[in-house]
Amino acid sequence: MKRDLAHITTSPTTTLWLLVALLLAFAPHALRLPLTITALCLLFGLWRFNIERRPAAKLPHRIVRTMILCTTLVIVYLHYGTLLGREAGIALLATMLALKLLEMRTVRDYIVVILLGYFLAVTLVLYSQTLPIAAYMILVAFMLTATLIHLNLQQEKRSVQASLRTTGKLFIQAVPIMLILFFLFPRIPGPLWSLPDDADSGTTGISDEMSMGSISNLSQSNRIAFRVAFDEQIIDNSLSYWRGPVLWQTDGKNWRVAPAAPSRTLSYRPKGEPVHYTVTLEPHNRKWLYGLDIPATVPPQATINRDFQLITQSKVKELIRYEMSSYSEYETGPLTSDERQRALQLPASRNSRAVALGQQWQQQLQEPEKIISHALQYFNQQPFVYTLKPPLLGENPVDEFLFNTQQGFCEHYAASFTILMRAAGIPARIVTGYQGGDFNPIGNYLIVRQRDAHAWTEVWLAGQGWVRVDPTAAVAPERIEQGAETLFSERFNRQSTLQFESAFLTSSWLRLRYGWDSLNNSWNQWVIGYDTLTQSQLLSRFGVDSIKQMAIIMVIAIISALTILQLLAMRRSRKKQDLISSTYQHFCQKFSAIGIQRHPHEGPIDFSQRVIAARPDLAPQVLQISDLYIALKYRPRHTQQQIKELQQQVRRLKL
Repeated sequence: MKRDLAHITTSPTTTLWLLVALLLAFAPHALRLPLTITALCLLFGLWRFNIERRPAAKLPHRIVRTMILCTTLVIVYLHYGTLLGREAGIALLATMLALKLLEMRTVRDYIVVILLGYFLAVTLVLYSQTLPIAAYMILVAFMLTATLIHLNLQQEKRSVQASLRTTGKLFIQAVPIMLILFFLFPRIPGPLWSLPDDADSGTTGISDEMSMGSISNLSQSNRIAFRVAFDEQIIDNSLSYWRGPVLWQTDGKNWRVAPAAPSRTLSYRPKGEPVHYTVTLEPHNRKWLYGLDIPATVPPQATINRDFQLITQSKVKELIRYEMSSYSEYETGPLTSDERQRALQLPASRNSRAVALGQQWQQQLQEPEKIISHALQYFNQQPFVYTLKPPLLGENPVDEFLFNTQQGFCEHYAASFTILMRAAGIPARIVTGYQGGDFNPIGNYLIVRQRDAHAWTEVWLAGQGWVRVDPTAAVAPERIEQGAETLFSERFNRQSTLQFESAFLTSSWLRLRYGWDSLNNSWNQWVIGYDTLTQSQLLSRFGVDSIKQMAIIMVIAIISALTILQLLAMRRSRKKQDLISSTYQHFCQKFSAIGIQRHPHEGPIDFSQRVIAARPDLAPQVLQISDLYIALKYRPRHTQQQIKELQQQVRRLKL
């Protein structure tokens, strides 16, 4: 008969396990949600826990729950101004799930709460898809599944350990199906549904605007921007300029990209051999890719604009991988009149002292190469300081930086140098992106972090085209030659009291760090990066070229896997039954030795009654063995421990 879920009672142990599983699902969200909402969720959970501890306590009345519900909705709306989107949606899901605990009475209610717990755990991928998050989600799913199993088996007085063992078996049996679906389920280009507008609100990276201080703030982040695997030898750090947005327009304080211009044929003359590499780019919610300066090829998902910047059709909201080739040395073509005008544009009412200085250099030196060399000497010989924490600047930031503070980060030097060049009549623009990186010797690839964010200047010279000039190198050459990772780490270590005094500990820490990143990179390459193209390339090696073939193979593989699992389960069940039967046969043989022979037609109950009639002194043992044998033989569920107990009872039987 079908069970009525509305009338099955639940145990406090089940509720406690459910609360622990839900706490695990909620914990990663606790620091992201507003303090008020986090406190509400914890309050509802503690309220339910207190009800379980006190048998006399009652669940709140429906009117009280309705009032709490309305108040909770108002609080969520006041915090976010909406009930939709990633942040508001997760907050609403968490609070409604916690509130559901206060009306949870029946098994049906418990099942609903467990299913909502799965949904809450899945929302973690909206923030991160890293290996630790995946492992944590598996842990939460394991706990919720164990609670669900214990809930369904609690009428049989199953222990928590038995429920955990059953859950473990289910998870192990699910692995083949999971792998089949992962490799063979057709990948559809793009997401199956649209993510909320705020799904990438926490993404950081290079912007298409720059002000003095924006990149220095970004460079204090240790987050990974992208990883690069070179086909041949890794390029020298001083040539590792990863090109991003190119900034032309300025009001004296802020720099922006130029408005879209009519497309034209790009021309440049490469020098030397190209560098071949593969980029694995983290999502940054912008419409561009990064390539080594200067790109020689364009990935399929991108185009290249007049500034030699790789542009995508849509924002990069998921991890992508693309192959590239670049030239480190090159000569570009001539400037159009519009480009020359943009590259000489100066603000009308700001930074007059810097403009006057550039004009003075033009009158004195005249030749562009001499002006550039003199400007770099100026930065090198004056008491300029390269720092992550430059002082705040006012309405004339370039003047204040050049003649007052003289403390800045790469954007201070790039912006000031560009203004000086334009004032001296040399077309100039700012290029933003990343410079350098940290080489991982275990994975043999380059790690480029947000702290490697950088800005430099390009000047246009007759006969050469756009030429990269990095004024930061005149002030802090170690930043360009060694990279931000080495420079900032050394400065931090000199100030830190937690330095490793042992070279062994230092090298061990670095190996552990690089090993962990290499593991994460493999996860990104083979799991997160397993997209339509990768799946197609992999399956084409085995002659699978169409979705129809893929679907047929997937169905056959799933049926085969389920059949094998069923056969293994039947084999284990048969072994158990054989063990149960052989143990009972040994019991019967003991009585056959003293003349009490079991008849072929005689069942265990009749035989036990006849044995007890002949040997009343053995009645307790015979009844216990017979009852245990009947339970194991004719009931669907039994454990290995019960079989061992039957064997022990038969061994202890002395005639």
